[in-house]
This record gives sequence, C-alpha cells and structure tokens, in this order.
Amino acid sequence: MLHKCQISHLKVLLKIDKPIKINGLTISQEEEIAPRFLLELAIDNLSQDPVNSFWWSPRLIVVDREIVGMISFKSPPKLNRSVEIGYGIIPSKQRQGFATEAVRLILQEAFSSDRRSNSIAHTNLLNKASQRVLAKNGFVLRGSKLDPQEGEISIWQKKIAIT
Repeated sequence: MLHKCQISHLKVLLKIDKPIKINGLTISQEEEIAPRFLLELAIDNLSQDPVNSFWWSPRLIVVDREIVGMISFKSPPKLNRSVEIGYGIIPSKQRQGFATEAVRLILQEAFSSDRRSNSIAHTNLLNKASQRVLAKNGFVLRGSKLDPQEGEISIWQKKIAIT
C-alpha cells in the first residue's frame, strides 16, 4: 500500500501535463496527489541529504494499483527521538480508511526500523476527518499552537514504549 518515492517519481509528478502512470501505478489526472511546493521540497531534501533518504522520501499511498495520496515524514528524527508526519488523500478517495491505514504503516516503518519513540502530527482545528485518523492510530491531542500560514492548529502526539 505504501511505495517509497524516488527523485525520478517526484519529478514525474511535477510535470505540467499530468502523467497517467508511474511504474505501472495509475494517477488521477483530475486530482492533485500533493502540492507542487511539497514535491519540490522532497526533491531538494533528497538531493541535499541522501543519507537520510528514509526520512525524506515521501510514500505514495496506493490502492489497487492507483495512487490515492501521499504520506511522509517532515524531517529526520529530532534529538528527542520524535518524527513528524504529514499526509493527504485525493478528494475522491477520502473517508474510505486509506489515510488511517497509511498512517499505521508509516509509523510501523519508523518505529521498527529506527526505534523512534514519539510521533507528532498537526491538523487544522476544523479538519475533523484528519483528527479521527490520528485518534484511530493512537495519537492524543496535546494542545494547539499558532502557525503563521495555517492559523491555529492542533498538536497530536503518539508515544511508543520501547522495550
């Protein structure tokens, strides 16, 4: 269900004439997989810091060979062993459980591969669907903060007990 993106995949997604397939996976031509600035940021981060490609590489969310969204870590882990995630599903595929499953899978990758103990996600206060996705994955609302671009956002956190 999650397919790690290479720089070449991100460049295909950036093409103005939207592609129909990437490595045999179909793409909706009517709906944006991710905003252009996020794709460009991922390319820059992967190019400048290939050692941390595990953390900089977005994952395509794929259902029945169709790309329905994207999920990623926002950066390599912080000193407190935390990672932040971000995700999005194309509008026609929302509210079908795909984001919930993608969050579960990316957290499984993070916590099993590098023994992270904490994950954070931010949501718009009005985005109840995203808040449900996080709650279903064991995140707890920890408060809110003011974001310069988005206004007030809620802060969600999930801690993992490492044995």
